[in-house]
Amino acid sequence: MSRALWAILLVAAAALFPPAAARVFLDTPIEREMGTVQKIFYFHVPMAWCMMLAAVVSGVAAAVWLFRASRAAEALARASGEVVLVTGACVLLTGPIWGHATWGTPWTWDARQVSTALLFLVFAAFVLLRAYGAAGSERLAAALAVFGALDVPIIYYAVKVWKTTHPTTDVVGTLPPSMWRTLFFALSPIAACVAGLVAVRYQVERAEQRLDDLYLANER
Repeated sequence: MSRALWAILLVAAAALFPPAAARVFLDTPIEREMGTVQKIFYFHVPMAWCMMLAAVVSGVAAAVWLFRASRAAEALARASGEVVLVTGACVLLTGPIWGHATWGTPWTWDARQVSTALLFLVFAAFVLLRAYGAAGSERLAAALAVFGALDVPIIYYAVKVWKTTHPTTDVVGTLPPSMWRTLFFALSPIAACVAGLVAVRYQVERAEQRLDDLYLANER
């Protein structure tokens, strides 16, 4: 992941976000039943998709590190895990706002809400362990990342397996063309920003690994 890549991603995100926001609020029709509050959907859903993707990337990278001791995989696991916290916080903020407006309560304890909160807490523990854990805690942290990745299918299928108040996973396919086009337009800057943040954190982690190697070599 070169410096040029994350710079391009972050610049693209900054350039795409204003027109995406303008399209959401000015050009896309207001949904009949929920009204203006439904426009949170165009930010909540892309954030949830990015959160789940980052969790899977972190979990897979952590598993690779566990079995192959790949330092590049370790760096990717940490970078993606931190981004899970950022996107997860956005999901857990926008979701209750939307829920309060549509259901009359911000939290119903349905399976998707609980499994999403669990994912956030698992990766919070992962990040804290990697930052402040004692020597040898790296393997426990990696196991947490793997567990978090395994929670992603539960989040996705929760609305199909259990009766929940949350909209089903096939709601996107039922949207009018103007709405689903706006959804994917809004996804573009969010995905570019998330990928750029992962790339930046990956570069920082790799630089720290190289500094650690130089320090140990100097100590000898």
